[in-house]
Amino acid sequence: MTEVKHIEIKKYPKMVEEFAKANFNLKVLSAALIMIVIVVLAMLLYLVKSGPKVIALAENGQIAKVETKITDLQIDSAIREYLSYRYNWSEQNITSQLQKAQFFVIPSMSSAFQKAMLDVQKFVKEKKVTQRVYPKNIQIDLKGKKATILADRITEFDNLKAATELKLVLDFSVDDRSVANPWGIFITKETEGVSQ
Repeated sequence: MTEVKHIEIKKYPKMVEEFAKANFNLKVLSAALIMIVIVVLAMLLYLVKSGPKVIALAENGQIAKVETKITDLQIDSAIREYLSYRYNWSEQNITSQLQKAQFFVIPSMSSAFQKAMLDVQKFVKEKKVTQRVYPKNIQIDLKGKKATILADRITEFDNLKAATELKLVLDFSVDDRSVANPWGIFITKETEGVSQ
């Protein structure tokens, strides 16, 4: 006797249809997730490219209203900060001080500043020189974009100290603010002379 087996065809197409729907849903979700990842990566690249933003805070911790107009006081403060790095150093910290001063040099002149400071660093390290500068008078000319500084300079080497008066003229420009230079004041030219 031969047995005849019957296959139920009714369930098979329904299972394939459900599997096809699930497969389609997975494809749609995968495509949507890929698009979201691409958008997030594009936003991340944009944020990395734009760099950090300086946010001014008021005394109470709220975001302060930042004036875009540069004032004499801001320029004075930036120049004092620049002088503290550029002219206050010893043989141990001259490299780090000049690197900090470089944040105040206009970026197009950065390599020229580095080259000019190599001789200074070499001299300071060979002779073991220490220098401190105390600004007495800073005059700002906003129209000419110049700052004239009169300062006391104390130089020490081989246990000998010398005090001289330093006259310095700085040409500056105003550019974008950064974390390292929140004033946005950049030195474009530096002319030094000892006044008597």
